[in-house]
Amino acid sequence: MARTGLTKSQVRATRDQLLAEGRYPSVDAVRHALGDTGSKSTIHKHLKELAEEDNGAGVKREDTARSLQTLVEQLADKLHDDAERRFNALLEEKERELAELRRKVERLSARIEELEVDAYADLPHDNGFGNFSNLFASSRGGPRDDTPFNVILAGGRTMTVDFDSPQIQLTPRVFQG
Repeated sequence: MARTGLTKSQVRATRDQLLAEGRYPSVDAVRHALGDTGSKSTIHKHLKELAEEDNGAGVKREDTARSLQTLVEQLADKLHDDAERRFNALLEEKERELAELRRKVERLSARIEELEVDAYADLPHDNGFGNFSNLFASSRGGPRDDTPFNVILAGGRTMTVDFDSPQIQLTPRVFQG
């Protein structure tokens, strides 16, 4: 039984199917879609005849490239818009969190200030500096008591005593040296 060759209608149907899928109908693509049957020269001849019949109305490689470029640009725009929308949503959420943290810091700062004022109010105050009289009286340089007994008791460290005068006279000692 004689084998029938590849018909133009089979090539047309395959070409149209490839175009519908968005693929370029090259000779190899058509042959592969037909199940790897038919000679490349026959497929090429049929594709050329179909293109002439369409009078250029068929899809050319440049048209396909332009269509794909437009599709890619639209997809890129959509992806960028989506990414920008997500970024803005996350940014707004972080801004809300930051505002809440700032309010919390303000509340805690106010509370610390209240505690400091309360703690200061509990301290004893005299003339705005506190009462240091007990510290002054018990310190080494306490109230100046220049009686001879206290001078001798202190070991004459800060004053000298002149015992030859009818009145005991205290004179400050000047250290040299």
